[in-house]
Parts: sequence; structure tokens; C-alpha cells
Amino acid sequence: MISKHDEFLTQGTVGLLLRIAVASRNPGAAPLEDELQRLSRFLLDSRATSAAMPPAVLASLLDLLANEVGTEAFESRPAEYRQALAWAAGDDPSADFLRAMAALIRDRQFLMYPDMTELPLSGWEASGRFSLTSAFVSSMVSGEYDSVDEALDEILTSEHPDCHERLGDLAGELQRILYLFRTRAEFNAAFATVMPHVTHARVRYLLDAVHAHFAEQH
Repeated sequence: MISKHDEFLTQGTVGLLLRIAVASRNPGAAPLEDELQRLSRFLLDSRATSAAMPPAVLASLLDLLANEVGTEAFESRPAEYRQALAWAAGDDPSADFLRAMAALIRDRQFLMYPDMTELPLSGWEASGRFSLTSAFVSSMVSGEYDSVDEALDEILTSEHPDCHERLGDLAGELQRILYLFRTRAEFNAAFATVMPHVTHARVRYLLDAVHAHFAEQH
């Protein structure tokens, strides 16, 4: 059973880092260096996220966890965390791996991340950034409704009247997507592999529907 004090190791940024590192060891996966650049981008280009977990704090946390490896405290940590750390470290000692990750995160190159046209979204980054967009578009095209218009009407009505925050966040995601990927070619290059159901036309259509909902209902 995971202690409430250990959730940051499995559900927080440390857990995300380890999942990324483990996945990078799979054949054909993106190199860990690229995934760390994506993590930098994910943490730093949102003021809210960078305030909640500055890279310097993450690096310090990894150093503290490295010092814990091999101690009684380490053995009391969740098995899920210890197993993920062992897989991520591979042939390297777990403590050395954590310290190496901390050093990379402190490196100035970590702070100079490439944009999404230079280094395309990966699956985990797309899901983390655009989870509402993915969920709403999936509902639009799920086949449960006779038409997209009916689907959108049902979906948006189900959020009403306490929809300001959730639909406001959705509108922000949709507008950010259209701002970041201004041409259909850029859009398709970004989403065709990681979120194929999220298309330029659907994002436009959904954003118009959200705006119409607020104009008519609020």
C-alpha cells in the first residue's frame, strides 16, 4: 500500500521522470536525452507548472532520493517506485542514475528546450498538455450520438451551469493548439501519431461550440 507521503514518487514529477526513462529503454523509443528536453519544455513553458515544480527543486529532490538508496528508508518506499527506478537505471547503480538525472536537469541545456516543430510532441507530453481536448474530441466522435452537433450539445449541456472553469480550461487548450500549430501541415505533424483523433477541423469546431455555448448560456 502506498503511503500518502509517497505519492509524489509514483504520481508526481519523479514518477513521470522514471516512466519516461523506463520507456526510453524500449526498442525504437525516443532517446532519453530527447525525452528530458520534452520534460524541460513541459515544466517550463507553463507558469503554473514551473511554479509548482521548478527544475532546481526536481534536481534537488533527485539528489535526496539518491542519498536514500540502500537505506532502510529506501526499502520502505513503494515497490512500484523502486522497480521503476531499477528499470530506468538499467546497468547503472540507482543512486548514480538519480544523480546523473539531477545533473542533467541543472545543466543550462535543459533550460534551453526546443519548440514543438523542432522536437515533436511525444504521447506522454501530448496527454499531459491537452488531456481535455483529447477527452472532448473523443466524446464528439465516439459514435454514441447521431451527429457531431448532437454530441457537442449533450457534452456541453452536461457541463452547464458549473462549466466556467472546465470549459474555460478547454477553450485555453484549444486556442493554444491553434496558436502553436498554425498550418494544417504543422498540426498534422504534431498530432497524427500521438493523438490521431485530434484533427484541425475538430479542434476548430469544438472551439466554436464552446464560444457559442458561453455566448448563448452565460
